[in-house]
Amino acid sequence: MQGISFTAVDFATANSDRASVCGVGLAKVQDGRIVDKASWLIKPPPGLEEFDPVNIDIHGIRPEDSGSAADWEMSIEGILHFTCEDPLVAFNAPYAADVLLRASERLTLDLPSKDFYCVLQLAQNHLGMPKPSLREVLAALKLPPLVQPEPGANAMACAKVVLAIARMRRMGSLADIWNEPAVTVGRKPQGRRRKHSSE
Repeated sequence: MQGISFTAVDFATANSDRASVCGVGLAKVQDGRIVDKASWLIKPPPGLEEFDPVNIDIHGIRPEDSGSAADWEMSIEGILHFTCEDPLVAFNAPYAADVLLRASERLTLDLPSKDFYCVLQLAQNHLGMPKPSLREVLAALKLPPLVQPEPGANAMACAKVVLAIARMRRMGSLADIWNEPAVTVGRKPQGRRRKHSSE
């Protein structure tokens, strides 16, 4: 699996608005091995600081946890520095891509082009599971279960799922695993605030 390299990513949001990002988890895979991981809390963009109890139940992040956290502008710089040129993998890739895009648009930030590949789609195609949860996919592959589904743990779990299916199906590259990205976002120089005509 020496040709398999990517960064798995997972986001937590404070409420139903996908721009209300409040946490991120990252797991870097190089040549078929998990070589690095990172996660941190994020202060949701202005106007989106209200935490819905439903979301808190999912990821366990509370308003007081993110009050002094890095904002999205700092966080996207950190994410892009961690991922470098890696394609991104997420359990629900369209959702994760939309969080990244909407939070950046909220702060008028440009994004470089990023391909997102979908673990849910992978499980549907190779495990015969119609619409499984991440927990169910981990159980089907006999991988360690999630103790708390927070972004750091979710990103690591996604990386392990991809590598387990790649081993099982004898896949040696992302092109073997997926025919194409589920979604691609961004196109401009990384993390720069767009210049307005008045500036």
